[in-house]
Amino acid sequence: MKRLSVLLASLLVLTPVAVSAQYSSAAVDPANSRVSADKTALKADGIDNAEVTVTVHDTNLGSMVNTKVVLASSRGTLDEIHVENDMTDSLGKAHFRVFSLKDGTAVFTATVNGVQLQRTATVTYSGGISFPIADGDLIKIPDDGNTATLNDTAVYFYAKNGRRYVFSNEKVYFTWYNDFSNVKTIPIDQMSLIPIGGNVTYKAGSKLVKFQTDPKTYLPTKGGVLRWVQTEDVAKNLFGANWNTKVDDITEAFYVNYTFGTPVASALDAPLDILTTGDGTIDVDKGL
Repeated sequence: MKRLSVLLASLLVLTPVAVSAQYSSAAVDPANSRVSADKTALKADGIDNAEVTVTVHDTNLGSMVNTKVVLASSRGTLDEIHVENDMTDSLGKAHFRVFSLKDGTAVFTATVNGVQLQRTATVTYSGGISFPIADGDLIKIPDDGNTATLNDTAVYFYAKNGRRYVFSNEKVYFTWYNDFSNVKTIPIDQMSLIPIGGNVTYKAGSKLVKFQTDPKTYLPTKGGVLRWVQTEDVAKNLFGANWNTKVDDITEAFYVNYTFGTPVASALDAPLDILTTGDGTIDVDKGL
């Protein structure tokens, strides 16, 4: 009998068992699904964060597995939402982390299969910058009185996402503004609370530009996209007979700030009035 028992055990081990994953075919239940945050009060420093968990149930009260969840803030781009897992796991849960650089209260909502869940999570941010500046302000730190230093000469654009964008030089600055009359000076400790978001690029349609080691001449368009102006005739049609006086050199150090779009074969491909009107502010240019 002992030998028979061993043989039966071997047969049991070798016999395959088919297992199939069970997925719910029921619709999402917006009332019984949940959105929750592990912290409801955060510092507005872009570092302190909360985990937002979305638990999705179907109308049979089962967990909805492998289902995409979209999380949104009532404050839009003022809050950063980092996706940790936007597809629900075996418990029907999706996970996100939320940050902000702006004081205020955000309500986070979740949408599943086009259905917005009824429950929400509320997070309040505080302790951010206290100096009175507004979205779109131009800012700099105080003059330190030392002509050998340059940090106090830098001008930044304060964007609606709570970050500051750097003007790499005056040439770029003057494609956006006529003078420095609206630049605000803020304390260094307040400036240090505002993270750098990147560099400001040339305003769309404002100039022609080229890189020092690249023979091509480019037309800046929205979002730092450069389009190669293929012929001199096209350049003349865009900027007149003296088009060559409207070409700025960009150092290779700023090459990474730009991307390249489709070439301009005709002035009709890139009407300057439409380009400049559609790129009215740096926020718009950055897609904020």
